[in-house]
Amino acid sequence: MVLGGVVVMVVGVALVVWVLLHGTGGKDASAGARYPSTWDPRIAPYVKIVEKERGLTFFHPVTVRFLPDAEFEKTVRADESDLSADDRRDLDRSAGLFRAFGLLSGKVDLFSAGNEVSGSGTLAYYSFADKRVTIRGDHLSPAVRPTLVHELTHALQDQHFAVGDRLEVLAKKNDKQSTGEYSVLDAIIEGDAERTEDSYLASLTPGERDKITTSRQAQESRAADSYAKVPQVIVTLFTAPYTLGEALVQAVDGDGGNAAVDRLVRDAPTHDASLLDPFRVLLSDQDPQTPPEPAIGGSDKRFDHGEFGAVMWYLMLAQRLPLTDALTVVDGWGGDSYVAYEHDGATCARVDYRGQTDADTARMLGALQQWIGAVPGTPASVHAEGADLLFESCDPGTGGTVGKQVSEEAVALAVSRTNIGITVLRAGAPDQYARCISDQLIHTYSVAQLSDPQFGRNDPSVRDRILGMAATCRTS
Repeated sequence: MVLGGVVVMVVGVALVVWVLLHGTGGKDASAGARYPSTWDPRIAPYVKIVEKERGLTFFHPVTVRFLPDAEFEKTVRADESDLSADDRRDLDRSAGLFRAFGLLSGKVDLFSAGNEVSGSGTLAYYSFADKRVTIRGDHLSPAVRPTLVHELTHALQDQHFAVGDRLEVLAKKNDKQSTGEYSVLDAIIEGDAERTEDSYLASLTPGERDKITTSRQAQESRAADSYAKVPQVIVTLFTAPYTLGEALVQAVDGDGGNAAVDRLVRDAPTHDASLLDPFRVLLSDQDPQTPPEPAIGGSDKRFDHGEFGAVMWYLMLAQRLPLTDALTVVDGWGGDSYVAYEHDGATCARVDYRGQTDADTARMLGALQQWIGAVPGTPASVHAEGADLLFESCDPGTGGTVGKQVSEEAVALAVSRTNIGITVLRAGAPDQYARCISDQLIHTYSVAQLSDPQFGRNDPSVRDRILGMAATCRTS
């Protein structure tokens, strides 16, 4: 396994760090868990909030422990001495693959990067391994309270949907063959917890929210300092399950409330295209095909294989193409098959790509040609192979060029499109119309414009243009 199938999806370093720090949960850990008979009185009010927001009740209390800052840090940072030679080799291979896909440049220590992003920004966590919540500090500061709601939501999910056991099964499956299943389920459970946390925050008074903002400032400043030491794409891979996951969950919530979210958790999509375009779930527009695994040379050594996934295609293309172009291309993702291997000492990968239509495949061919041409000397190639494409790229070495470093902006664009669609859905529009108008809007206006409540309010040209889009979407 290379970073838990990092080249597959958004788990990235987050998966490795999560597995190293908290275990994979599951039957052995839960069988040994000891549950208190009652909730800690400090925690009980937030239990009621979570139950109300999620429409579910806890089967039993869970232990909540408070740890001093230094002791807490030890639980959210891995010790490099715990890495085996195989772990270190996998991390080096992953760094090589990141460079091959234009996502990283130079020599990057992924282990240290993972420690930075996981340790500095964490106020509390629920462990699916030992079934308890751990909180930084000795009391419930205003900053910790929303995070506590988030982590209690994980405990509730675990009791109702056995997500710890399921994640363990999928992690083991990823050891054998990379898939998007773990990543999508992980994103859904994080997105559901984010949704519950946001609902809690929305229920507070402006004064209460101000206290939380003030209380969080020191922690956020420390996290920002740590993130500044880490390549942007690593931070993006760590945060994307939360942002993309919440967008998917909110879309499903807007279409059917908590009951629909429960069904989503129970029967999660198996492909990550649903995270970029949740309307694939709402419209049951999910029928990817798996092309044959690309062949490699007889002397090449394969070390990973499976599905590359729509999200990695998007992040890769976004580094060298306009963001809206990259998103349009990946919207046509119809399936792929990937193999990573070593060739003459270099880390390489081949991906067989298939669009949903011939036009989608042709669009990807043009995009990959543009991607290769954007950095002269890129050790990559693409060509049509029957109805599919065969893309190959190798690690250019530590002197390679990464591109525009816009992974955060890329995720923000996809989330903005979904959020627009959710707004339209909640206004009572059909799914297909909401999908159409949100897509047209993000291709016409910037995220900054669409995020401005005053945008277009006194501009008849903007109003007329949007009315024209609406007319087109009603007839499409």
